[in-house]
Amino acid sequence: MSKPSIHPLPKPHSKEVDAMERSVYNQHWEADWDDMKNYGPYARHMRRLILELLHPLKFDTVLDVGCGQGALLADVATLFPNANLYGSDFSMAALQMAQRRLPNAAFTIMDLTQNSFHSSFDVVLCTDVLEHIEDDVTAIRNLAQLTRRYLLIATVQGRMRAHEPEAWGHVRNYRYGELVQKLESADLKVIKTIEWGFPLFSPIYRDINAVIGGAGTSGKYGLVRKGIAELIYQMFRLNRTTHGDEIFVLAERT
Repeated sequence: MSKPSIHPLPKPHSKEVDAMERSVYNQHWEADWDDMKNYGPYARHMRRLILELLHPLKFDTVLDVGCGQGALLADVATLFPNANLYGSDFSMAALQMAQRRLPNAAFTIMDLTQNSFHSSFDVVLCTDVLEHIEDDVTAIRNLAQLTRRYLLIATVQGRMRAHEPEAWGHVRNYRYGELVQKLESADLKVIKTIEWGFPLFSPIYRDINAVIGGAGTSGKYGLVRKGIAELIYQMFRLNRTTHGDEIFVLAERT
């Protein structure tokens, strides 16, 4: 089987990169979101649960859509050292960080609502992305076209807090059951679902973030913040995996 092909990252000073540098995502990645993705208790549990879902699967190629700075792909590389890794994102700054972290992986810019790939991948990952996309039906259809075998989506559901649109760019929190219905409408068969977070992540952690406007999670993590994040991470182990606002759906091509 030939390897999927994706366009490599543009050179750091090309016009395409200069245009992407004007996006709000590039302005935030290194300053605000890198440590949050590496050390934040929510992000770490996201990766833990995703790896648990991936563990029994057999695959050679993985595409992480919305890969950010590559934290999830780095964990996938550790657990599956023989897998060929690919990543895409809307942010050039994030992709450059991911490329430094994983020099043997291939990365490219992609707008999920305008998929132009002509390849498919054994496993496609899409985490913390769909809640930011207005036309999620098109995005899900494009994810299905990218998927050769398995698609794993993680996103948020339940009540949207008032700060989420401005602070985090959310355009939706999925209704309970909505994501599964949309995946099945895209000719995908759902084989496992995890609903995680009750009670410490949702509603407690999410409600606290609503009070502080989401300001407590981003920025640089010094020793004190890392210690607090580790404590919350361990407490989050008490959350249920059958009820909560974070939903993980593993589906396969029919």
